[in-house]
Amino acid sequence: MKYFALLMSVLYLVVGTLLLVSPGFLPQVTRFRLPLGIILLAYGLVRGAMWRRKQAQSRDQVD
Repeated sequence: MKYFALLMSVLYLVVGTLLLVSPGFLPQVTRFRLPLGIILLAYGLVRGAMWRRKQAQSRDQVD
């Protein structure tokens, strides 16, 4: 459970990247492909940063 947030962050980054660079990935999404890809990338980065901060905070509490 500790790494679930990291896994989701990576998933958002992968899907966002695929939307931006691969026209064959989810061909149903046409009109909002660029904004959705950018939003998913940004959200994945924010979630990854939040996970990293939480991990550092929990390490500081243990020490």
